[in-house]
Amino acid sequence: MGFALLALVVMGGLAIMAVGAVAWLLLRALFWLILLPFRLAFSLLALPLLLLKLVILAVVGVVLFALLAAGGLLVGLALAVGLIAPLLPVVFVVGLTWMLVRLMRRPAVAR
Repeated sequence: MGFALLALVVMGGLAIMAVGAVAWLLLRALFWLILLPFRLAFSLLALPLLLLKLVILAVVGVVLFALLAAGGLLVGLALAVGLIAPLLPVVFVVGLTWMLVRLMRRPAVAR
């Protein structure tokens, strides 16, 4: 008898919770339906502001892209100069050697 009474109490509690959940769902749906026209009106009022935000973000994006592209080119140029500068003495020695070898060669005979 004790377990049956406990089961009855638990089932009654679950039934009350189910009724409360359905009531809460209906209340929320009703509240949503009542406020829907206001939400739509404010959405229509906010549309020009959202478009303005989009335009501003596009302009800022283009400007930032240009600045980052210019910075990337400068970094690439600095990297290229930094890698080529240590090789300049080697290029000088090779060019000097080539010039001396060219001066010491006999001219080709025309036939």
